[in-house]
Amino acid sequence: MSKSSNPPLPPWKIDPFIDVDRISLDDVKFVFAQAEKRLDDTVKRGELIANRTITLMTLMTGVLIALSGFFVSNWNGWPVLNAKTLVSFVGAIYMLSIVTYMLKNILSNEYYVLGSKPRELMSPNFYSPFLSSDRIVIFMYMSEIESYDFRIDHNSKINDASWKRFRHSLIALWLMPMILGILYMGYHG
Repeated sequence: MSKSSNPPLPPWKIDPFIDVDRISLDDVKFVFAQAEKRLDDTVKRGELIANRTITLMTLMTGVLIALSGFFVSNWNGWPVLNAKTLVSFVGAIYMLSIVTYMLKNILSNEYYVLGSKPRELMSPNFYSPFLSSDRIVIFMYMSEIESYDFRIDHNSKINDASWKRFRHSLIALWLMPMILGILYMGYHG
């Protein structure tokens, strides 16, 4: 798959022209709460995709084992290959390909989760002598809002790619009987 030639966009930052003196703690808490909900949703969607993938892969693994077992039990060598043995071999390879393609949906993904490490929050920037003490918490929230926006975008990209793999795999699984049927009729007929 080719990547876009456009360079990635820089992470979103709060507009520097916003008058920080007009922002209240309640304002940033509201925005933060909304960002937190969205970030949590991206993590939950990732879990949903992984669970659905595992369910589908369990089904496909059963089919893969059945096809492989049929192939092995009926194998008499390439010169005497019959249509059923060929179809079971091709079906097993086809199924193995789909399962391998779907593995990325359940292998570790670099999801960003809620919260930040203390070292990110205990930054000297927040405790500058030039800041009034009532603004420190507001600036911490604003920093987290920017961070959460980045995490939401990142997790959404992972989820979009995972849903795409899942849909492609479902389509490939749906097409499999037709492909194997055509192969069987072509070899047998």
